[in-house]
Amino acid sequence: MKPRAKPARWPVATLVMGLVLGACSPTASPSSAGSVPPTSPGQSGPAESAPGASAVATQGGTLSIGFNSDIQYFDPAKGYDVVSWPAERLIYEAILGYDSGTKLVPLLADGMPTISADGKAYTIKLHTGVKFVKPDGSVLRDMNADDVVDSLHRVLDPNLKPSASPVSAAFFGNIVGANDVIGGKAKTASGIKKIDDNTVEIDLINADATFLNILATPFASVVPKDTPRDAAEVAKGPIGTGPYVLKQYTKGTQATFVANKSYWQPGQPLLDEIDFKVGLDDNAMIQQIQADQLDMMGDALPSGSFTQITTDAQYKDRLFSHTLVDTDYLFMDTQQPNNGPFSKVAVRQALNYAIDKDNILKLVHGTGVRAECILPPDMPGYDPNCHPYSFDQAKAKQMLADAGYPNGFESTLYTDTTDPDPQIAQALQQDLAAVGVKVNIVTEEFATFLDRIFTPHKAQLGYVGWFQDYPDPSDFIDPLLSCASAVQGGANVSLYCNKEVDALAATARGETDSAKRLLMYQDIQSRIMAEAPWVPLRHQVWFTLVSTRVATFSLHPVWLYDLRSYSVKPGS
Repeated sequence: MKPRAKPARWPVATLVMGLVLGACSPTASPSSAGSVPPTSPGQSGPAESAPGASAVATQGGTLSIGFNSDIQYFDPAKGYDVVSWPAERLIYEAILGYDSGTKLVPLLADGMPTISADGKAYTIKLHTGVKFVKPDGSVLRDMNADDVVDSLHRVLDPNLKPSASPVSAAFFGNIVGANDVIGGKAKTASGIKKIDDNTVEIDLINADATFLNILATPFASVVPKDTPRDAAEVAKGPIGTGPYVLKQYTKGTQATFVANKSYWQPGQPLLDEIDFKVGLDDNAMIQQIQADQLDMMGDALPSGSFTQITTDAQYKDRLFSHTLVDTDYLFMDTQQPNNGPFSKVAVRQALNYAIDKDNILKLVHGTGVRAECILPPDMPGYDPNCHPYSFDQAKAKQMLADAGYPNGFESTLYTDTTDPDPQIAQALQQDLAAVGVKVNIVTEEFATFLDRIFTPHKAQLGYVGWFQDYPDPSDFIDPLLSCASAVQGGANVSLYCNKEVDALAATARGETDSAKRLLMYQDIQSRIMAEAPWVPLRHQVWFTLVSTRVATFSLHPVWLYDLRSYSVKPGS
């Protein structure tokens, strides 16, 4: 999904526990096997579980979740972070979804799409009787095929405000005619067709093994036809088909979601209300969870509380951990104006040699593994032999001198305020100073930070992370490292663009031989790492604590927090 505030976002993930406080533990997928994260600093242990938890989800009550950062968008065509997505998924629904693991299942589709023999045409039958519901709880009307067609065109619209969707080209550019819409040459794409009121056909230029996964992203959410092409307008009164509606939002403080009484799926929603409390300090959130004043935190366990929480037996049934399929990385502006230092491959390679990744792991209590390349260990296509750069500061200094910077240079490093990001930024600052690169650190609230890094050339250097949108290596290439995503509002914050790599990625997406396809992505990864747009730093292990009020809870391998599935104990 998505850049994220670390420690957080963006895998196929390794499930390290029963992942439940209830009965519905995710089904392990082939990519779910892996190492168990530490139960205390530096130690490994068995999968965690919650033996005292409720076995059955309960109905009613209020659940609260805290975030350091605010919700950036209530618009599914725009939101692309770990605060916006959980909020959006309460209000909106996509064509497809996931079960409690990584298996794709129909959501607004009435059954899985029918795919043509050549893999290029997808026919989608829609559920009938699905209602769009306004924030006040009143029904707008039933959803139909016109809404699906218009929603997809809305994601493609280059005039969407405040900027185009960050994935219009990377995710949807393979639809026939989509690039003409994205480029402003057409209003509609011929590959998006209404067949009848409850049937839609989507035609692709090339077969794409990931397109079903794309239809499960929040970007494929269905909104009413003629929804404003302006995220600010949408936020005033978001309308969707989801199990909750947005009752109230106070910027920087709280968003209140209440049950959609006209929701179409039996047995849902489980809760009467879900409260997002935003702008909270991570350590304050821990204190509130300990006092049962807050049920869970959307950020990971803060480093200041880590040892106390993970070693205290009273929390063992409420402490959960999960190995993310993510990569935290230092990005560089590869198209830096005026032939700036980061526009030079040798400089970017030098920075890869300059960083002590083991030291960064020490700062975060060992919660993770060294990242050597782009793809995380539990992602299909991971290459354990990808080790292009070692820690060698002498070599880094020599490379900088050879590139024309014998005395180094100055720059600015941006990151967000979420713990432990500022501390990691300081470690990066020290390592870079050791090879002559002086950087000033600027920390910004997450939404502000995202606005900056999604704007070309506003951040020469930045520390960020990426947690999968779906379990396929293309999700670490297309939205992050393609020419199509190196644009205003795109997630390619390094502005890396290599047409040859793009062509290889397009071929890999359409390859039907799985083993061959994954080898192609390993080749793509090697080519990108040779040009060094990133310094990959770590793949994270996530720890979180919940209150005693929580009845059912799991960490989801795709969504991380699937708020739709949680419940609280009766009477709490």
